[in-house]
Amino acid sequence: MAEPLQNYPSAGTDIQVEDKVSFLGNVSKKAEMYHGRVPYLRRLPFPALAIIILIALVNAAVWVAVGIVLHFHPALISTAILSYTLGLRHALDADHISAIDLMTRRLIAAGQRPVTVGMFFSLGHSTIVIVTSIVVAATASAVSDKFDRFSQVGGIIGTSVSAAFLILLGIMNVYILYRLVKQLNAMLAAHPSEEEDEDFKIHGGGCLFNIFKSMFKMIDRPWKMYPLGVLFGLGFDTSSEIALLGISSIQAARGTSIWLILLFPLLFTAGMCLLDTADGALMMSLYTSTALARDRIAILYYSIVLTVITVVVALVIGVIQLLTLVLNVAEPTGRFWDGVEKAGDSYEIIGGAICGSFIIFGALSVVLYKPWRRRIDERRERRQAALLQNNQQGPASSDGEGRETPIRRTTPYGTVEITDEESQTAHQSKRKGDRQQISAQEIGEHA
Repeated sequence: MAEPLQNYPSAGTDIQVEDKVSFLGNVSKKAEMYHGRVPYLRRLPFPALAIIILIALVNAAVWVAVGIVLHFHPALISTAILSYTLGLRHALDADHISAIDLMTRRLIAAGQRPVTVGMFFSLGHSTIVIVTSIVVAATASAVSDKFDRFSQVGGIIGTSVSAAFLILLGIMNVYILYRLVKQLNAMLAAHPSEEEDEDFKIHGGGCLFNIFKSMFKMIDRPWKMYPLGVLFGLGFDTSSEIALLGISSIQAARGTSIWLILLFPLLFTAGMCLLDTADGALMMSLYTSTALARDRIAILYYSIVLTVITVVVALVIGVIQLLTLVLNVAEPTGRFWDGVEKAGDSYEIIGGAICGSFIIFGALSVVLYKPWRRRIDERRERRQAALLQNNQQGPASSDGEGRETPIRRTTPYGTVEITDEESQTAHQSKRKGDRQQISAQEIGEHA
């Protein structure tokens, strides 16, 4: 006789776990179904929207908990709001925006759809801030004398990692930009190059990829941005972090409980995580837009625009960080170095300008795309008409004086004249393109 189910506690636990998983799966499916019905909201991928909403709800929950605590300590309300604002501002630092954008592009090129790059980066970055705030609050006066030395060493490590990372990825994106332009030109010329099938496979690498392969292979999942964020956070080189540590130190000196002081780095983390997560998710949505998925020319066009922006941003910010490191270590003087110091102190302004540049240049590229595409389609339609005419009517005829008589063909863009030479060129290009497409498909099947 079989024993009753209650004699096996693990069986009941497994059933409960399965029920919870099933419930969450059903909720996710229903949410995704409703998301697909909203006209404008459905343009944003559901995973990206879900992670943004989740982090926003976490922020709301944090504020509810903090609000309950601050109800009994109203004197700390203004300090708590300041800490959250510092986190929001710190999320717009230029190195955050550049690192998140570049790694999002790389992971997308590797075939992933990462929506949590910004979240893990900000969590890693804020880990250092939280730990240091605890140390400062716990040892207030004792650590204050030694913090400058630790900050200097950490600043050298953090800034070196950040600058090297951004400059290296910027250089790699220059090579990617070259390949994108080369592929677009080949596609528009209607005779794909022999390397066309490789182009979309190398977007995750570049000319230096083999040299630094082990380094970049370490970050092949969004969660691996966490340790990179920790390294970036070692610098304590922004006014936001220093101000937060100052708040912790002052409150500790006033005798505030360490548990209350922990509210400040918690709010700082919540604010920074909100904007960095939104930045990474929105960048992923932009790079993987379903509106572009059916049009390779549009994909290449917008990829070139965004790559140009990211290359400029990465190299400029990387160079600024490198010069800032030289300034802090060697302490040179002069007008040039005064400008470097001002740029280093204005990272939140530079980060905001980066976000604005993506919006402005993105909108400008959309406006310019239609007239550019119209001209391109006219030329491509002319070649296609030549190919069709050659297949249907044979080569163009000639008049009595031996001159070639062009073939007239009506297209959606008007009547075009096709010569025999153009027709043969288009036909040869089409045959070469067909061979290349078959070759690319075979490679994909064996990959």
